[in-house]
Amino acid sequence: MEITRVFVYGTLMAGLSNYYVIKPFVKSICAGKTRGILYDLPYGYPAVKPGQGVVHGEVIELQDVAEALQVLDNLEGYNGPGAPGNLYERVVQEVELAGGERVLAYLYIWGRPAALEELGTVVPDGNWRNYKLGK
Repeated sequence: MEITRVFVYGTLMAGLSNYYVIKPFVKSICAGKTRGILYDLPYGYPAVKPGQGVVHGEVIELQDVAEALQVLDNLEGYNGPGAPGNLYERVVQEVELAGGERVLAYLYIWGRPAALEELGTVVPDGNWRNYKLGK
């Protein structure tokens, strides 16, 4: 089964600083959420690690999936499963769309989750856009 969606929760969301990177590949965008713990990093972007929290973001249905993933992998510092030096790992995870439908989507999680405690700040409600806007 081909995965055609990616779940974004930071700078790739519509209207934010890296949206232009994914924009050429966007077929549709829907609000969504998934499991994980969201951290704000001192670099101006967030990271997720597996956990029981809820992360809010956008589910983007992609066109030209293979090309889109190449572009995203490059942006996210992902060089293949478990590659040394990966900034993020690309995983497939269930996400819930705004209407309640559950689908599988790619998700980039932090490559060194143990370091997140020291490196970042937990975003309590799992919504990075609101956190950055001070809501």
